[in-house]
Amino acid sequence: MTIRQLILIGFMGTGKTTIGSAIAERTGWDQVDIDHQIAEAVGKEIREIFAEEGEDAFRALESQVLEHVLASPVSQIVTTGGGVVTRPCNVEIMKQRGLTVALTAEPETIIDRLRADTSRPLLAGDMERNVRRLMEERAGLYDFAPVRLSTDGKSVEEIVDELWAHPVFQRFLAEND
Repeated sequence: MTIRQLILIGFMGTGKTTIGSAIAERTGWDQVDIDHQIAEAVGKEIREIFAEEGEDAFRALESQVLEHVLASPVSQIVTTGGGVVTRPCNVEIMKQRGLTVALTAEPETIIDRLRADTSRPLLAGDMERNVRRLMEERAGLYDFAPVRLSTDGKSVEEIVDELWAHPVFQRFLAEND
């Protein structure tokens, strides 16, 4: 048995945490949310870390926590923040230690999902403009993932079923049985 991690990446609002919970329920594996782990480790909300220490400090913490979580000897579902892919060291460790699944959505879908969310520091101000700008800046950064699933207009169950039907995911499950 090969013990590996299933890692969900994607822009904020693509459904990583929600889909991760559904996958965890179906597999019986634990779900570990990197942002939650960071907040727990430093005793501050993510928006406080951004406000007090800046994005660079947050990204450094994110890399440390990601490496620690992915070193686990237990198979688990790891949900990441949308910007985890902005650091090449994070991409490399995700490639080495698990199967990465990129969740995608159109800008309009993301804007609709995040409209009422005031907890995201990178969206402060003109949210629509910031979503489009960040999506443009991060274009291509999620492409290393061998599995890509659009979450536009689909239920959680439909997305999870689509993942289960994917041949790469089927191989991953067989290796981790």
